[in-house]
Amino acid sequence: NSTMVPKNYQGKPGDILVAVQMGAELGLKPIQALQNIAVINGKPSVYGDALLALVQAHPSFEDVKEAFDEKTNTAFCSVKRKNQDEYTVSFSSEDAKKAGLWGKAGPWSQYPKRMLQMRARSFALRDKFADALSGLIMAEEAQDYSTISDVTLKTQTLSSKLDNLIIEQVQEPNEVVH
Repeated sequence: NSTMVPKNYQGKPGDILVAVQMGAELGLKPIQALQNIAVINGKPSVYGDALLALVQAHPSFEDVKEAFDEKTNTAFCSVKRKNQDEYTVSFSSEDAKKAGLWGKAGPWSQYPKRMLQMRARSFALRDKFADALSGLIMAEEAQDYSTISDVTLKTQTLSSKLDNLIIEQVQEPNEVVH
């Protein structure tokens, strides 16, 4: 019931237990787990800075560099594992537009440069440190997917309702009045 934990966990001892256990498996201390693991659509994810911290704690981690090109409005994240080549991912405003994120209400409108950086970071870290992240994605990314999923689910639901109406009409045609 403490107000020092995120609202999503307050009064939910089962959720706290699972978050702390998951955090332990990732190498997070209990409070770190509660502060950095977010459950979005029933799936755990971690915030961007925690994702980076998990990778930096991995024994194969060597380096990470982040950059931003103002001219092209593109964020870059380069990550290097020991004994491997540096790996770089970019994410631009054009990429965000294609994904339906650019100008979206919330962080994409308030902090677009930071969101581009977080997306480039997420992709680079997940690509090269899947073993350290155990399939987790960044919470900021998961939140964007949940919005897209909500729209898809509503569209599918509406489509199913229309299909059912059509089937009913075919099975029970209207009586013809003479």
